[in-house]
Amino acid sequence: MLRITADIFSGRTNPVADVTDETEVRALLREVDDNRSLFISDTPATGELGVRGFSIEPLNDEIGSDFGAEPRLYLPVGPQARGGRAAEIGERLVTLMERGQAAASREPAQPLDSAVRDYLIPQLSSATRLSVADGSSAAEAETEAEHEPEEVTPAATCTIELGAFNPGFWNNDSTVRLNNNCYNYASNWRTNTFAQPGRGCGSMYKAITTAEMTRAALCDGMHRRYDCFPDSEKPRYLVALVIAPGVDFHWYRKQKEGFWGHKPGGTAARNTDNSNNVIFNPETANRGPYTVFCGYFYGCNSQRQRIR
Repeated sequence: MLRITADIFSGRTNPVADVTDETEVRALLREVDDNRSLFISDTPATGELGVRGFSIEPLNDEIGSDFGAEPRLYLPVGPQARGGRAAEIGERLVTLMERGQAAASREPAQPLDSAVRDYLIPQLSSATRLSVADGSSAAEAETEAEHEPEEVTPAATCTIELGAFNPGFWNNDSTVRLNNNCYNYASNWRTNTFAQPGRGCGSMYKAITTAEMTRAALCDGMHRRYDCFPDSEKPRYLVALVIAPGVDFHWYRKQKEGFWGHKPGGTAARNTDNSNNVIFNPETANRGPYTVFCGYFYGCNSQRQRIR
């Protein structure tokens, strides 16, 4: 039996599947052996927004003896890929995850459903393929986009707090890094629970849309920007929400130094975007597949202590 984890999300827990068909497992391990140079020994501490890679790990000693000395292997994909076949092997891992079953030891285990697959596969393909027009221009495809909420006109000047950028707090301990996500970072509250908007108030989001994610964050106690908090709610952080529609969410927090920090899922906290540029404006930063900017919010002391 082999466990596969797709390292793709920032806010939600990553999809995990157990592959129990021994024939498929051994066929995959042969391919791994033939392409060892594409793999690294463990999940990288740093990562971008979007599809980062896949980890595979054996779940019994018989498979483990064929697997090699490492307890797990990680296949970087996209810009971090170590060779041209990484995307091809990644697509095979996606197929195996679809055929597998949700990991019994992960609660809750995020399935790799059709929506996640449709989000994942184009990002794998874009690493190795170039799409061009076939002899004539194609009509531009129409896409359904969510409308950004109208920015609230400030009726008063709100006072907020800006903390110094301190990535070591989140990155130096692997347990902290792996178990806290972008919502933890935006709230500046370490829970080791991969916090989810709305879970703390008992009404977690039901869809990855601007409306639902906003509702859940407000339920936890956030306010929209320019809806001021009193001094009793210090620290009051300015944060920003974006989504990959229907797939995942991501949060940023403004720092004392003038830039914005964030933490993509279980990877390291950072102040740079997918182009490795320092983030001075989350609206224009390279956010990969997180294409919808949902707006700015204030966190507060009671909100951050409520998140779970």
